[in-house]
Amino acid sequence: MTHKNNRDDILERIADELTDSVLSFSDEVFLVEGTNAEEEAEYTRMVLRETLQKLENVNRHLSNLGHSIDPNEWHREWFGYSNTCVTCGSLVNFNTKTGEMRGDALDGGCSEKDQYTIRRCGASRK
Repeated sequence: MTHKNNRDDILERIADELTDSVLSFSDEVFLVEGTNAEEEAEYTRMVLRETLQKLENVNRHLSNLGHSIDPNEWHREWFGYSNTCVTCGSLVNFNTKTGEMRGDALDGGCSEKDQYTIRRCGASRK
């Protein structure tokens, strides 16, 4: 149960950060002539959902490469958000507007991952 609460807290913090990011978008992104407040609110929710989905895609992509990213360590930078792999220190940047990813963490698998892997040798059969 604690794990679920912790995950919810992390997602809430990320959603707050993404909201701040979306608020930095220009008014033209949100305002469409002839829309009412409900339509604008729904559009804003849609933008937030899409941005959160982009962030989840970044985390999934890094995980598939073997990188371990602490979700609490995403920091806002000039390009968007920045984080590092806790295992090897490789950097990744993520742009919330475009979903673009940059950084050496994307160049390949986590270089330090194999260092901590416990390998078991099976008994040979003759």
